[in-house]
Amino acid sequence: MKSSANPAIVTRGSAVRRRLTVALCWALAFAGAPGAQPPRAVPVVKPEVLRVVGHDPAAFTQGLVFVDTVLYESTGLVGRSSLRRVDAATGKVVMSVPVPDVFAEGIAVFGGELVQLTWQNGFALRYEFPSLKAKPSMYRYGGEGWGLTSDSAGFVMSNGSDTLYFRNDRFEVTRALPVTYYGRPLAQLNELEYARGHVYANVWYRNFIAEISVADGSVRRVVDCAGLVGVEKPASGENVLNGIAYCERKDEWYVTGKNWKNMFVVKIPK
Repeated sequence: MKSSANPAIVTRGSAVRRRLTVALCWALAFAGAPGAQPPRAVPVVKPEVLRVVGHDPAAFTQGLVFVDTVLYESTGLVGRSSLRRVDAATGKVVMSVPVPDVFAEGIAVFGGELVQLTWQNGFALRYEFPSLKAKPSMYRYGGEGWGLTSDSAGFVMSNGSDTLYFRNDRFEVTRALPVTYYGRPLAQLNELEYARGHVYANVWYRNFIAEISVADGSVRRVVDCAGLVGVEKPASGENVLNGIAYCERKDEWYVTGKNWKNMFVVKIPK
């Protein structure tokens, strides 16, 4: 989720330790308890690439959302965070609002405003939508902020754990939904997108998107994006898959990553 390449940037500690932890959690997801019934097989699908548009390789993508014909993107890193309006057809940045002094995170649009999380500051920035004029008040929350999306009732937020938090229009938690994959907690849920009645989530350091049931939190399908990563060939291990936006009108998805030079417009099978 964060970069450890620059010592001036706040990080979570040892990248090696993080990767080992993720790998261990991933292995445990497949380890059934003695005598347990075999878990339901989780289908794996691959996205079909429709076209590729440019993406600013200096954008450390933390959040992505598609509204009408426009993409909105949140980029992170202290001193480099921003909120952007992006031409969906070309990937060109047409407006950029600097977000100083914080590590910006996920974004979502709901109730006539755009909300942007911060990683460890405990508040979310609010903007008038679509002007992106900053509002004077903020939403407060405990813990870290990672991914954010919205459904018909309010917001859905991740904080790096295995739990999704549903919030109302005042940003109050109304429901906590643990997420499981093969019956095991799936931690490090990152950037989010609500679409087709499910929550789609990037998982930090993994080359897939999890399709999550909002009814019981189980991962119903896995969208294998290894092929997209293979085309992109990220320059750094920190430049992970991160960024999902859905165009409902065309049933198209925009998928990218941190400091990627490409944004992939894809079809995901229903």
